Amino acid sequence: MKKLKVRKIGNSLGSIFPKDWGVHDGELLSYTIDKKNHRVIIDLSKNDLEHDRALIEESFKDFETGNFATEKEMKAMFGKYGWGK
Repeated sequence: MKKLKVRKIGNSLGSIFPKDWGVHDGELLSYTIDKKNHRVIIDLSKNDLEHDRALIEESFKDFETGNFATEKEMKAMFGKYGWGK
């Protein structure tokens, strides 16, 4: 089992999360306290959904500005690499 160190931050307590958790500065994390089993459960799935939604919205900006290539243009540019075969 991996461990996180709890530190005093002002009048509160805090911890530093590993980068591979994918948590970003300023994010609000959802959590549940299970007092019966002495556990705190941090739910990162909502953050993943919000991140994915932001990526999708960003990709649609290309369509709004007309910044995209047609299938024919893609074949012309990348046909030598196997595009369209």
